[in-house]
Amino acid sequence: MTNFKIDLIIYSTSLVCIFFILGIISDRLRGKKWSDGLEDRIEGFNRFVQGWKQRFYDIRKSWRIFRRSALAIIGLLLIITVSTLSIFADDIAVEHPYRNLQDTEDLWWIDNEPRRESPFSEACDWHEQGIDIFGIKTKDYSRYITALSDPVYDENGSLNPIPLQIIELEFIEDDLGYELNNSLIVVHNETTFFVTDDALNLSTSKIWVTYEFENEKMHHWWLPDGYDVCIMGTTNTGQDLFSKILYGSRISLKIGITVAFLTVALGTIIGSISGYYGGIIDEVIMRLTDIFFAVPGLILAMAFVAALQNTKSLTITMSLIVFLLLLFFFTTLRSMISELLTGEGTASNYVIYLKNKLKYYDSFIDEIVEEIETDFGFSSPVSREGDNVSRRLAWWILPFWSPIGLVRRFSAGKPIWPIFAIILLTPQSIIIRYRKIAVPFFIIILAYSYWSDLWPSGIDMGLEKSIILVSMIILFLLITIFDKIIIEGVPKEIILERTSESLDFRNPYRFLALRTILIFISVVLLIFATKSSESDFILIQDFDRLWKIQAALILTGWPGYARLIRGQVLYIREMTFVEAAKSVGAPDGRIMFRHILPSAWAPLLVAFTLDVGGTILSASGLSFIGLGAEPGTAEWGILISDGRRFFPNSWWLTFFPGTAILLTTLGFNLLGDGLRDIVDPKNKR
Repeated sequence: MTNFKIDLIIYSTSLVCIFFILGIISDRLRGKKWSDGLEDRIEGFNRFVQGWKQRFYDIRKSWRIFRRSALAIIGLLLIITVSTLSIFADDIAVEHPYRNLQDTEDLWWIDNEPRRESPFSEACDWHEQGIDIFGIKTKDYSRYITALSDPVYDENGSLNPIPLQIIELEFIEDDLGYELNNSLIVVHNETTFFVTDDALNLSTSKIWVTYEFENEKMHHWWLPDGYDVCIMGTTNTGQDLFSKILYGSRISLKIGITVAFLTVALGTIIGSISGYYGGIIDEVIMRLTDIFFAVPGLILAMAFVAALQNTKSLTITMSLIVFLLLLFFFTTLRSMISELLTGEGTASNYVIYLKNKLKYYDSFIDEIVEEIETDFGFSSPVSREGDNVSRRLAWWILPFWSPIGLVRRFSAGKPIWPIFAIILLTPQSIIIRYRKIAVPFFIIILAYSYWSDLWPSGIDMGLEKSIILVSMIILFLLITIFDKIIIEGVPKEIILERTSESLDFRNPYRFLALRTILIFISVVLLIFATKSSESDFILIQDFDRLWKIQAALILTGWPGYARLIRGQVLYIREMTFVEAAKSVGAPDGRIMFRHILPSAWAPLLVAFTLDVGGTILSASGLSFIGLGAEPGTAEWGILISDGRRFFPNSWWLTFFPGTAILLTTLGFNLLGDGLRDIVDPKNKR
């Protein structure tokens, strides 16, 4: 077990123990006993069990709908078959790759089997070896030649060549391909043979000896004799095609599932933001997706792969890793604290005060808007939200127009104090209204600008980093609580009561929530990051062409999902349960990811399943044209590209990899059709 895994287990276990020990001590200080929480634990356990029972019921119900379609069942069986072969490729395949000296990629030996042999050919047990007759004559070589084999790993992990074991001499040919008498070679033992004097007297400079060798490791034990070797033939380099297709399934499935998952995640986040907020945010995001849609996806992916050609590794600074973890931790923890202290949320009293204060100047605002309209020459159309566009533009133009407006109003004898009041109150209102976005943003910019100065230099920085991070977390908690008390006007008594209730550890089932688990994981990762003395965090050590394919497909595939989820969010955000969540002050992030997205996941699941097959096709296409996997890799697109030169004579070189792509893509497409039937509301009645 690696040091990383050991540290992860130790830190995680220690945090859990510390967490519950502090909780038990807190309960003891407040006079609460473990036995007093029995009813709460029973209720929490029953809710936990009922939740899983409901999930199992939904799964059984979905399965009854899914199995109605025979094609969907076939698609599921195809995916299970391909996945099983991929998982057990090490046990099923007869040839295996090895890692290169840098341990960055899999390589395949030039094998002993003949090249481009048809499926089930007995020639797969033959090996052709050249003998330099001219070299034996001129350099006084020994009269016997050792048969060579591919290097294999010994007990010490070193690569050593092991001689082949000769079973039977098949035939001998000269340089021109004419068959010679087999008596020219005398087999001495299983690994050596002699070249006779008659062979040395031949006019040819080289002869080719073909013999059958002991090749039992290449035979499939689960097939009958005569059909148990080279069941899909050999490649142009003499490797077993069946073995390379098995290992290629790992690459294709990894690319398909990884790219589809990350693309769905990225598109879902962008589409949710676009559909929920609307306005200028929606307009900018949708125009960006239009730009992506204007260029064919495969062409755009090729451009990304070419742009990433010189990128050898993917690294980011350790400070940025810590910063992103802190940002996630603070954001998630703030919403949790808000719910623990005040429920779903509370009305922002200070914001309401500012709005009421501004309404006092409504008549003056209308008069100022008319003056700005006259000066800038724009009309007053009504936006789709029902607000006057000119009125909103006036708030932004007012600071630049104010000197002229003050002079005009003063010379005309009109009061000038409304302009001063509006100028002073408007930035204040904007900052307070959007403080949850503005304040963290400015803190992030400030902290990251001086990040290198936060840590001492020249000494072990683990303790100093931890102290600074703990101080930042405590300061963040205090700011959050003061925000509730001062700005939102939450009584201190309510905060103390809710805090006391949240520190009740007698019911551990309340902590079995995804958000709590994510916060716990972020804390563990922060411990690792602060412990590290490295300045850079390596995301991907060897950013090879397979990784570049995945990055290119992710960057080009998210717009479709963004459009899909945006339409769902636009529809769901107008429903009554969303309005109810807004009415109790639920934050936007909670509404999007807790209320809207769970109701919009169905089409995403179908699109995800269908996109896996499309991603496999795209990755194979990039490999086929030379922009994907490295040459010689066990990847289906590369295998087809290598075999097309010999089609149709060596048809198996393209037929079997193409069939693998066909069956895998067909399986995911049929599965997607079956899932579409499950999520169709008509089938749930």
